[in-house]
Amino acid sequence: MTAAENKFLKEAVKEGLRMQPRFLAEPMLARTGKGYLKSEGVATLQKIQAGLEKSKSKRRNGRAK
Repeated sequence: MTAAENKFLKEAVKEGLRMQPRFLAEPMLARTGKGYLKSEGVATLQKIQAGLEKSKSKRRNGRAK
Protein backbone atom coordinates (compact mmCIF):
# COMPACT_ATOMS: atom_id res chain seq x y z
CA MET A 1 0.00 0.00 0.00
CA THR A 2 1.43 3.39 -0.96
CA ALA A 3 1.79 6.24 1.50
CA ALA A 4 -1.05 8.16 -0.21
CA GLU A 5 -3.38 5.14 0.01
CA ASN A 6 -2.46 4.60 3.65
CA LYS A 7 -3.17 8.27 4.45
CA PHE A 8 -6.53 8.10 2.64
CA LEU A 9 -7.50 4.93 4.51
CA LYS A 10 -6.63 6.49 7.89
CA GLU A 11 -8.69 9.60 7.07
CA ALA A 12 -11.65 7.50 5.91
CA VAL A 13 -11.62 5.41 9.10
CA LYS A 14 -11.32 8.58 11.23
CA GLU A 15 -14.33 10.14 9.46
CA GLY A 16 -16.35 6.93 9.80
CA LEU A 17 -15.68 6.72 13.52
CA ARG A 18 -16.53 10.42 13.92
CA MET A 19 -19.97 10.01 12.36
CA GLN A 20 -20.80 6.58 13.80
CA PRO A 21 -22.57 7.92 16.95
CA ARG A 22 -24.87 9.96 14.68
CA PHE A 23 -26.24 6.84 12.95
CA LEU A 24 -29.67 5.95 14.28
CA ALA A 25 -31.04 2.56 13.35
CA GLU A 26 -34.74 2.30 12.63
CA PRO A 27 -36.37 0.19 15.37
CA MET A 28 -37.88 -2.28 12.90
CA LEU A 29 -34.70 -2.45 10.80
CA ALA A 30 -32.07 -2.40 13.56
CA ARG A 31 -30.84 -5.89 12.69
CA THR A 32 -30.36 -5.02 9.02
CA GLY A 33 -28.22 -1.96 9.68
CA LYS A 34 -30.62 0.37 7.90
CA GLY A 35 -31.38 3.75 9.39
CA TYR A 36 -30.41 7.38 8.99
CA LEU A 37 -27.88 9.95 10.17
CA LYS A 38 -28.93 12.40 12.85
CA SER A 39 -28.21 16.01 11.89
CA GLU A 40 -25.16 17.65 13.41
CA GLY A 41 -27.15 20.84 13.75
CA VAL A 42 -27.53 24.25 12.23
CA ALA A 43 -23.96 25.36 13.02
CA THR A 44 -22.50 22.73 10.69
CA LEU A 45 -24.84 23.72 7.87
CA GLN A 46 -23.93 27.39 8.34
CA LYS A 47 -20.20 26.55 8.12
CA ILE A 48 -20.77 24.61 4.90
CA GLN A 49 -22.82 27.44 3.40
CA ALA A 50 -20.20 30.04 4.39
CA GLY A 51 -17.49 27.92 2.77
CA LEU A 52 -19.50 27.63 -0.44
CA GLU A 53 -20.09 31.38 -0.52
CA LYS A 54 -16.35 32.03 -0.03
CA SER A 55 -15.44 29.72 -2.88
CA LYS A 56 -18.00 31.38 -5.16
CA SER A 57 -16.67 34.84 -4.36
CA LYS A 58 -13.06 33.68 -4.97
CA ARG A 59 -14.08 32.32 -8.37
CA ARG A 60 -15.84 35.55 -9.28
CA ASN A 61 -12.87 37.65 -8.21
CA GLY A 62 -10.50 35.39 -10.12
CA ARG A 63 -12.48 35.74 -13.35
CA ALA A 64 -12.77 39.52 -13.08
CA LYS A 65 -8.96 39.94 -13.06
